[in-house]
Amino acid sequence: MDKQRMTRQIVLALCLGVAAGGAQLGIAQAAAAETEDLEAYDLGETVVTATKTKLAEKKVPMSTQVITQKEIKETGAYNVRDVLKTLAGLNVMEAGMTGNMVSIRGMGTSSTLILVDGRRMSGEDSGSTMNVYELNRVNLQDVERIEVIRGSGSGLYGSDAMGGVINIITKKNQKEGGYAGTQLGSRESSVYGGYSTGDVGKLNLNFNYNLTEIRKQDENGDTNMYGPKRYFNFQGNYRFNDHSGLDFGASFLKEQYRSLTLGTTSASDMTEWYDNNRADYHVKYYGFDKKNDYEIQTYYNRLGKESRKRTSSSWQDFDHAKYETFVVEGKNTYRPNTQHTLTYGAEYRKQKAGGTRLGAGASNPYTETYLGMSKTYSSASVESYAAYLQDEWQLSDKLFFVPSIRFDHHESFGGEWSPRAGLTYNLSQNARIKTNYGFGYRAPSIFELYSHMDRNMGRMQVQVWGNSELEAEKSRTFDIGLEAEKGKSTGKLTYFHNKISNMIDSEFLGRFGRAVRYRYVNINKAVMDGVEGEYGYRFDKHWDAKLNFTYLDAKDGNTNARLTGHARMNGLVELNWTDAKPNPWTASLYNMWYKDYLDGEGKNYTYSTTNFVVTKDLNKNTHIYAGVDNLFNKTFSYEDAFSIYGRTWRAGVEFKF
Repeated sequence: MDKQRMTRQIVLALCLGVAAGGAQLGIAQAAAAETEDLEAYDLGETVVTATKTKLAEKKVPMSTQVITQKEIKETGAYNVRDVLKTLAGLNVMEAGMTGNMVSIRGMGTSSTLILVDGRRMSGEDSGSTMNVYELNRVNLQDVERIEVIRGSGSGLYGSDAMGGVINIITKKNQKEGGYAGTQLGSRESSVYGGYSTGDVGKLNLNFNYNLTEIRKQDENGDTNMYGPKRYFNFQGNYRFNDHSGLDFGASFLKEQYRSLTLGTTSASDMTEWYDNNRADYHVKYYGFDKKNDYEIQTYYNRLGKESRKRTSSSWQDFDHAKYETFVVEGKNTYRPNTQHTLTYGAEYRKQKAGGTRLGAGASNPYTETYLGMSKTYSSASVESYAAYLQDEWQLSDKLFFVPSIRFDHHESFGGEWSPRAGLTYNLSQNARIKTNYGFGYRAPSIFELYSHMDRNMGRMQVQVWGNSELEAEKSRTFDIGLEAEKGKSTGKLTYFHNKISNMIDSEFLGRFGRAVRYRYVNINKAVMDGVEGEYGYRFDKHWDAKLNFTYLDAKDGNTNARLTGHARMNGLVELNWTDAKPNPWTASLYNMWYKDYLDGEGKNYTYSTTNFVVTKDLNKNTHIYAGVDNLFNKTFSYEDAFSIYGRTWRAGVEFKF
């Protein structure tokens, strides 16, 4: 038996053992449990918070923010990115017209782990595309709430969570009924709907769909990626009894986009088509009793991508890619007494990627021919396994301590320990201090390890070489903050410090004819210091105001130069109104401001945008909304390397039945 096969079997046994251990404890107490009143529990819901357990937000030491379904509804947002854009410490600024950043406290887009119901989704894995499209691929109408964890999450989640975690939790176990809606806007339009069977015996099924058309946005001849996007999913729950059950489901996404790039002559104008397909399948067994909350789940998802580009006279280039993720994990939360809650688990993960952008850099290369063009296609896979342990320790009435540690063994670079500790100290019932210290890491992606990309970019050929000798990026993060509520006011103030070493970046190797060549290397260090502040005040039952700000000093650890892609300061000022009736009107006017945003060419930008949204429940089953973003149409000139969307509008209506 080879070493890798033995490793897989050991980890699978650990995952099964974790869940089985909890299950056996549950079975042993089942007879007694039938006659005892157990704590109310939503059997079908997957709750993944900063501790992988159910805890009040005020008690959790980690800087955590929850966006509820009600808050999502009142934003009138297009997508998850729109919902998150107003949060302190989180930068989801759109990257031109091709996607958006996902940066928490100045950490790079690749340092944020995005989960859907606690599951990783297969996606692009180059340094410039990782996470860029993910927030736009989730059906917002299917979202129950979103949890954002700021600071290293590697102590529980392993690789990719150095900056934090965004967990998008979808609706499940709904009552019988359905909904249908449409939204129109200057950027996109859609029709959507869903239906839930409610409880049919022990079974509950939920179905959702979304059909979206991304509108063409033209900027002096260059456009965004526009076209149709189709989404469908179903989720089910089967209850074996009052204390155990099975969650299962699948989702499917299809994107068919195109973009136009203006050439030096009309004959060199370029059109590119993109066909992307993603599928996700998952199943989870869970159970609980008075002392245990256990689960074991497995899931598989894949993303297939095809692109092709041509001028008016001939095909110029194409790319094919496929990404796959397979995971088996088990977890149990054990409550031995009122002072301790232990959470422990194990995970096996296999990721596979193949494509023409890997060229001959990975395994099993062959020549792929498409539309009369030929490229080399190869693939690679990376396996990892992990185990973790966490204790929620109530040291006293005022002091709550959460230490955790995780060990990951990664096929490409070996083992990595990720300890983390958080502390909440209650100064009073309405005030508390929170502090956290943790280590994190990010494993190099398959693209960064094995890329051999050779892509035609008009008059230039861009080549990006991988590096199989790459080491993992590593981080240390610290934060300390004060939270308080008094009367009609709430506030938070947090200082954070992040330090990254072994940062993976592309190194310029030189020009080779019309080709420019880069290679991934461990070259950079970075240090981020900053302060986040939030304040809210409720004047009366009709009016309330919110404001937040983030100050960020993000520097290159080698040169002390500022890191690009971040504002030195940014914030939000928001005023909200409601008529406070059973079927209310609500209105929000908010201004988002940015000071000294540093772009890739070293230029600073200071600007603000004003936004307005109004919503109305016509009755308990009908909801309408309308909104305008960038009300005063702030834009930048075409000569600037930095751009934002001008004034855009949106409106929608949703019916429940």
